[in-house]
Amino acid sequence: MSDREEYELKKKAIFDSMSKRGRERILRIGYENWEPFEEPKDPRDRIFGGASIKAGELLRRYYESVGGREESVAMNKELFELCRGLLQDDSRARVIYDFCTWYRENAEQS
Repeated sequence: MSDREEYELKKKAIFDSMSKRGRERILRIGYENWEPFEEPKDPRDRIFGGASIKAGELLRRYYESVGGREESVAMNKELFELCRGLLQDDSRARVIYDFCTWYRENAEQS
């Protein structure tokens, strides 16, 4: 048995052992695109990666521009995640940004 055949057998065994909901999620992304054996992401990249460092710098500059008042820890975390998402072109962050822009342009008309 080749390495590829063994890989496919293990992949199918994992897929077959999943819940119906899990299998549906895999089928949405495409079984052929699913990689059950990929290495987990290093959490240090999330904290010390380029986007995180730049997001931290942008937040520092933002707080300076509004008089240095930093909001609560929870608020800071949300702003950091949004900023990092925008820098990484995350769709959730982009939708939030687009809504805020739309709101700013349309709220005054109400």
